[in-house]
Formats: sequence, C-alpha cells, structure tokens
Amino acid sequence: MSIRILMVDDQPVILAALTRMLGADTEFEIRTISDPTMALDAALEFEPAVILQDLVMEGLDGLALLKRYRAHPSLTDVPVVMLSAAEEPETKVEAFRCGANDYVVKLPTALELAARLRYHGRAFHNARQRELAFQALLESRAALEHRQAEIERQQVQLEAQARQLEAVNRELAETALSDTLTGLRNRRYLRQFLDLPAAISAIGQPIEDRRHPTRAQELIFFLFDLDHFKQINDHYGHDAGDSVLVEVAQRLRGTLRSSDAAMRWGGEEFMIIARGIDLDGAQVLAQRLLNAIAEAPIRLPSGPVMHVTASLGYAPWPWTADLNVVNPDHQLVIGLADAGTYLAKLDGRNRAFGVLPGPDADFATRLSNINLGPGVLRPEDGKGVHLVALLGPKIA
Repeated sequence: MSIRILMVDDQPVILAALTRMLGADTEFEIRTISDPTMALDAALEFEPAVILQDLVMEGLDGLALLKRYRAHPSLTDVPVVMLSAAEEPETKVEAFRCGANDYVVKLPTALELAARLRYHGRAFHNARQRELAFQALLESRAALEHRQAEIERQQVQLEAQARQLEAVNRELAETALSDTLTGLRNRRYLRQFLDLPAAISAIGQPIEDRRHPTRAQELIFFLFDLDHFKQINDHYGHDAGDSVLVEVAQRLRGTLRSSDAAMRWGGEEFMIIARGIDLDGAQVLAQRLLNAIAEAPIRLPSGPVMHVTASLGYAPWPWTADLNVVNPDHQLVIGLADAGTYLAKLDGRNRAFGVLPGPDADFATRLSNINLGPGVLRPEDGKGVHLVALLGPKIA
C-alpha cells in the first residue's frame, strides 16, 4: 500500500527539492500545494496519510493551517510534519501544542525525511486499519445483537402462538367433551375419565369385602333419568325442558366433589362417576343426589314452579361377583346401574337402587323383566347380585 504525502509550501523551489528527495521511493505517492489557502481542500480531496508543510508561509501561517486540519473531523488524526528553518525550542513546542506530530528542520537528508514520513504514514495506516476493524467489529456485533433480538422476538412470538394454539386446542377439547346445553361432560368424556391413573389403578385388583373395601380406589357408576320429563316438554315446551336440564346440572355441581365426573348421558339421562368411595359412601351420595334434584322446586321460564324427581341406579367398578358375562369392563357396570334405574322406575320413581355384588334371592325374579343387552347378565346370575333400595324425598 502506497503512502500518500501532501506537501505544502509557498516556495515552489522547496517543493521541487522535496519531491526529488523522495521521488526515488516508490512507496510514496506525492502531491504538492504552493498556495496554503487551498491546502485544506486539497487534503480533503487527496486523503493523505501524512501532511508535510512549511511553518512560515505567505497568505496563511503554517500553525493556523495546522489548527484548521485539527478542527476538521476527516483530518484531525492525519499526521502533520512541520518543516521549518527555525530551530528554537519555543517554536517547536508551539507547533506540537497546535497538533503537529513531528518537526523537521529544513532541509533534512533524503534518508531522514523518508524515514520520518514512512514511520508516520505506516502508523496512520495501521491506526486506520485498527479503526476500520474495530468499526467492522462494532457493526458485526450490532448486527448480531439485532439478529439475536429478532430471534428472541420471534421466539416470544412463537411461544405466544403456541400458548394461543394450546388454549384453542384445550377449548376445542373442552367443547368436544362437553354438553353445550348444560356444560356438563358428555359421553365422549367417559373414556378419558377412566384413563386417569386413579381409575386405572382400581382395575383388576380384587376387593375382599365390597361393603367395606380395604382401600378407596374403586369407582361407583350412578345413572339416573328425570321422571316424566317428556310431559314437561309436551306441556311447557322444549325451552322449559332445557331450563330444567340446566338447573339439574347446576345442582349436580353443588353436590359432587371435584374428583367426580358428571355427564349428560343423553336426553334427560345423566351419568355420575364417583371415585374413591366405598359402598356405604355410595349409598349416601345416591341419597344426596335424589334430594338435590327433588327437594327444591324449579321455576320454569314461563312462570310455573314444579318439583322434578329422578330414578337412579348405581353399581361399583370393578365388579367382583362371579357372573357369566361377555363384556367384563365398565359396560357391565353401566348395564347394572341402568338395571337399577329401571327397577327404580318400576318401583314408583323418585328412588334409587344400588346393584351390588352379593346374593339376593329376589333379584333373579326381577332380572327376568330387565333387558341389559344380549349376553350381559342372565337371570340365573341373580344369585351374585345384591340390591339396596333408597327412597327420594317426599314431594308435597
């Protein structure tokens, strides 16, 4: 890389002599200015690595010109070598105070002058390279920080979108598993509830005494219909029927625990699954359900107030009686609970029947009148089933 030298002197003969002294050195690219008033513009256009100029010149003093260099942002760091016949220390000190980098008494030898100019030129180029490298580093760092900020912004955006998508998926899942009218769960929720670890842990683990189980891991299936619900729709309209279903759902929420599942099984039929209660607790819960539905009257949208009752059946899962069954999973227990519901209707409604493991001579006879589906339970299996009957509250 060549070193650009701008030489400023009001005496052309001095400029010619300096050019001859340096002309043999191919490292230097030289430009001369004899009018000091034009030196600043020439320096800005030529962009020298070193300025070599006289101290005393006609038209513009060398120190005044030096101050102009230092005042301009593009020239403030360019090395300036002052050339003068004056050797007084005071003069040299004043030149350095005004911003000179070196002071040479003219005329120096060609060897000395070239060495000084080469030193200052290379130092300027090295400093400029470091400055450019540092600037490039700053720009690269700024670009990296900008990129990192953009990545973080995109990450935040993606996380927000993921949370939004998760919320939408949860909402869709809730919608798919919920009854739109009552807000209770629907039939599709059954499998999900049964897949919960507490439910799974109960399957296939026998309980010696179903009335007093040694641990509270079993499930109780409750199935009930609202009594004479068709008459409500026929007499008051389907809006009235819907309002009754919504009110019953609300009462169920106030009766059940958070660990229990309440489902609208279809029409006016509801399914309750209670987790972790024994058979005595199931009897208590069945009575509470009958009371919650029937005790307080329901006001219909059209104005009339009426009591609504339910016929309920329940059975435990897993079932441990020795029954001749085709499908020993929860469908059996749902069928048994449904049998209890049917018996409650036959027995006068507003009551519950618990269908439990254990002998009951009367159940075989009752069973012949109940259709649980092909192969689920046969009349001769009545010896393995025990019934518990409960009455609902008296309605005035």
